[in-house]
Amino acid sequence: MKATATSKAVEITTVPAAHDSIVPPALLSEAQRKSVEPDNVSFALGPPSGYIIRFTNGLTVYLTGDTGVHAEMQTVAHDFYKANLMELNYAPSALTPDAAAYAVNALVQPASVIISHVNEAATSGGKVRPTSRTAAFIAQVKGRPVYPALSGKTMEFDGAGKCTAGC
Repeated sequence: MKATATSKAVEITTVPAAHDSIVPPALLSEAQRKSVEPDNVSFALGPPSGYIIRFTNGLTVYLTGDTGVHAEMQTVAHDFYKANLMELNYAPSALTPDAAAYAVNALVQPASVIISHVNEAATSGGKVRPTSRTAAFIAQVKGRPVYPALSGKTMEFDGAGKCTAGC
């Protein structure tokens, strides 16, 4: 994609994620459960993935997708693409506060982090609840701001991954 006034296009790249993509039997219909039961077969939704989006102003965003920690966070998101904003899906089935903080602090090292998909009541009145998993993660992140994704709130970032509005 390329805006007419720019010299280069927005680049979108699919990157690896590490997450189980098996459909739980409880989500299958009765007929589907019966058909796979004799062979103990399961249904996979496809490989898990994340995305790197490189904007024309230099902003490079790593959208993690549902994932646990994996080496490509450093080799692909940090070393190759030099992601300066990380949107971290923080589902409890994939990441502990320690693992999420390690991914941010040691592997990706973005300028800023947006935390989403937390699967908890992480905020109250737009503020992070101090006893939440989200607060435990934020307390471990060093040297960069972490912004909770809030419904109806738009954030804007410059080409260096620094929040310029809505944060």
